[in-house]
Amino acid sequence: MSKNQLPFHVRATDAVHRLTILGLVGICVVGGGSIIFNIWANSDYAPWNKEKLTFQEEQYRENKKNNE
Repeated sequence: MSKNQLPFHVRATDAVHRLTILGLVGICVVGGGSIIFNIWANSDYAPWNKEKLTFQEEQYRENKKNNE
C-alpha cells in the first residue's frame, strides 16, 4: 500500500457519498426545471397558447344584457 492511498472502505464510502449527492442535486435540477417549464407552458408566453380564450368583460356585459 502506497503512502497516499486511502483504505478501501474510505474510498467506497466516499464514492457512495458522491453518487448520493450527485443524485440528489440531479433530482433537484430536473424537478425545478420541470416546475419552471410547466409554469411557462401554461403561461401566455408559450407559442401554443397564443389563441387561448381570454375573459373579456365587455363581451360578458353584452351577453348578460342580451339574455335579460
